[in-house]
Amino acid sequence: MAIVITKCLLDWGLDKVFTITDDNASSNDTTVKEMSNQLSKWGNNLMDGKHLHVRCVAHIINLIVQDGLKEVGDSVRRVRQAIRYIRQSPARIKKFKDCCELEKIISKKSLCLDVVTRWNSTYLMLKVALEFENAFVSYGIHDPGLLDHLLTHVYEDGKDVGPLTSGDWENVRKMEKFLEAFYNLTLRVSGSSYVTSNIHFHEIGELSCVLKLLAESDDSVLATMAKRMKFKFDKYWGAPEKMNKMIFIACVLDPRFKFDYVAFVLSKMYGQEKGEQLRVEIKLYMTSLFEGYRKVTSKMSQGSSPSKVEPSGINIGNIHKEH
Repeated sequence: MAIVITKCLLDWGLDKVFTITDDNASSNDTTVKEMSNQLSKWGNNLMDGKHLHVRCVAHIINLIVQDGLKEVGDSVRRVRQAIRYIRQSPARIKKFKDCCELEKIISKKSLCLDVVTRWNSTYLMLKVALEFENAFVSYGIHDPGLLDHLLTHVYEDGKDVGPLTSGDWENVRKMEKFLEAFYNLTLRVSGSSYVTSNIHFHEIGELSCVLKLLAESDDSVLATMAKRMKFKFDKYWGAPEKMNKMIFIACVLDPRFKFDYVAFVLSKMYGQEKGEQLRVEIKLYMTSLFEGYRKVTSKMSQGSSPSKVEPSGINIGNIHKEH
């Protein structure tokens, strides 16, 4: 992989790379290490590549939510099975549309099923289903086969699905609201037409607070989900000393947040003592980074003319340039 990336950089005329963003595959650790060595050979590995490796925030959020969805409640399962039943034949879909007209539901959306590998598809499935809640109730009256399907279908774990009730819709509404926050968060940090590095720490801090609150929820399903997600969250962001300091620094350089905000969030996430220790470490790292740039610019002013190509960040998930 490192050889392929090096070839791409040479083809693009780039010899300066600031960060490399990837997912959490262990093989990527080796790739980034090899790239760091290559950049050192080129004489453009600022601070010996201490900040070079950035793990994709969107990918980590995806892993966190997927882990939480393993605790998905029976209500979500019942809605999923109801959708599956209706989508199994054109006649049922036609009857469902008739129920929508009867309930005066005007929507161009169609019922959709989620897939295991994409947690956001579960959110979209529930979001659409809630728009047709009354149509599902009406359909159950006009087609007794739906109830028979729910009563006879058995989950993979051996449990019966059971009938779809008004209480299930209330639970689904809570679940949809729960997942909406993570869906919007993923969209914000996955943007490709605007800068996102300055909001990563802000979003991580917000996610930490949300999970702590939900873990204390009176709703047992949501609380269990939040606890699983918090455990996964701590696996990646529970040890901030192992995190790439650029996540903090990018937030510091955002005039909306600055250093006081970062220090405040760190204290809330990790406690006053550890938060203060991190604040000192981040400030020292910023000083070192500034000194590194000062030395580079000093050499450039004394020697050859500066390159017109600025340091870039590359994403090895799909190998593209980000200026």
